[in-house]
Amino acid sequence: MHRRRRALCILSLCMAWSCGPAQDAVPVAPKLPGQQLFLRGDYEAAIAALRQEILEPSSNIASHRFLGRAYLQSGQYEQALTSLSQSLSTFPEDAELYDILGAVHMTRAFAKAHYGDTDAALAAFEHALALEPLRASTLYNVGLLYSYRDSTERALSYYRQALFADSTLAPAHKKMGLHFRQSGHSDSARIYLQVAARLAPSDGETHFHLGLLYRATGDLEAAETALLRAAKLNPHAPQVQFNLAQIYLRTGRRAEGQQALRRSELLRLNDRDIGAERSFPTTGGVAIGPATARYNMALSLALQGQYERAAVEYQNALAINPQLKDAHTGLGILRTWQGDLSAAETHFLRATELAPEDPLAHARLGMAQLKRQHYAPDQRSLQRAAAIDSSLYEAFYGLGLTAARTGQLSEATDHFQRAATLRPESAEVHINLGVARVKLGDWAGATRAYENALRADPDNALARRYLDDAQTQRAAASSSN
Repeated sequence: MHRRRRALCILSLCMAWSCGPAQDAVPVAPKLPGQQLFLRGDYEAAIAALRQEILEPSSNIASHRFLGRAYLQSGQYEQALTSLSQSLSTFPEDAELYDILGAVHMTRAFAKAHYGDTDAALAAFEHALALEPLRASTLYNVGLLYSYRDSTERALSYYRQALFADSTLAPAHKKMGLHFRQSGHSDSARIYLQVAARLAPSDGETHFHLGLLYRATGDLEAAETALLRAAKLNPHAPQVQFNLAQIYLRTGRRAEGQQALRRSELLRLNDRDIGAERSFPTTGGVAIGPATARYNMALSLALQGQYERAAVEYQNALAINPQLKDAHTGLGILRTWQGDLSAAETHFLRATELAPEDPLAHARLGMAQLKRQHYAPDQRSLQRAAAIDSSLYEAFYGLGLTAARTGQLSEATDHFQRAATLRPESAEVHINLGVARVKLGDWAGATRAYENALRADPDNALARRYLDDAQTQRAAASSSN
């Protein structure tokens, strides 16, 4: 569920950008108060002011556009549709209004699972393009729509048309770069992503993908620079920290790598930034104040590597509110690192009781049980996690490990394959898949798995050694036949 909310947020931001400054959408220096409030991000106040402005006889089309965007940015989709319908009755030939209308339909479609609304979005975008065929932001939005419909070629066609109309459209460069990176065309991916980073230097996602690309092509220094930039722009992104850890470990900086790995795990506790509310430890003091303040302090300390002090703050949070699930999860993670798996399992179990529909809680419990070799309960926990979220890599990876350790090799390969599909950049899952296939005598499948591991991590010595062994055995098996 958390992943879906993040995806919707990203979708909304992409579309808000794409129907932003392109063409004459946003005046350089808007004079009306409602427009100024919108640009400051105060959408509720902007809506109140803009609703008054569009009633004025002297109002212009810009206020109508800003009102539609303000409703969209604040998630008021029905009000946005009503407002845009009224605006279009006054300005029926305005392509920008149709572009915003399409953005509203598309964002609402994914926010409320009204997937049929994407048809309405496409109709609005097509109307905008009929009025202005070279409207770059609308072409980009249509590409975005087709990408969510899994129509890759159509999406790419519209991204290219958007760049033909406006070669400075950074999101379109980024989309093209991501496509080429995923399809293995590293040189083309690098060109597009570098342009995207130059045009939108504050886009942390672009720097993140550049970092992954540099790492895959062996340029570890450039990869580290890009990932550090991504970390500065998105300091609470666990995947950035995880990939930085891989760079540090590969270049022999084990302490930095372990710290980044732990930061990555801690950041996965939730989807938000560390709260502004803070409490500070006092010697011999009694835990007072909001439990969330103690929790925030614990998370902050853990991110700094002060694990013992973090554990105290997690315990203080639970002394105030024993029902605080994230504090149980945080303590479970710290106890796992300290080797106290029994205490870790207790806290993870409590987290699942407090949030029975949280897939990560069940996955963490299952992995703790797996480390204790409690295979039957760990399998139940991981299956529960997978049932709640079928896109959760950790659940299928853990199920693969469980099946492999209990001798169920065919099941292990199925689970590892699913995990590899969900996270192809994980060398570990490809290696485990290869080992399982070796034990089944599938040398060709093992070879493919180890090759995929090396694509994910070209300097992985274990994957290289296993690949050499698999190729030797495969050749021997072929010659004996």
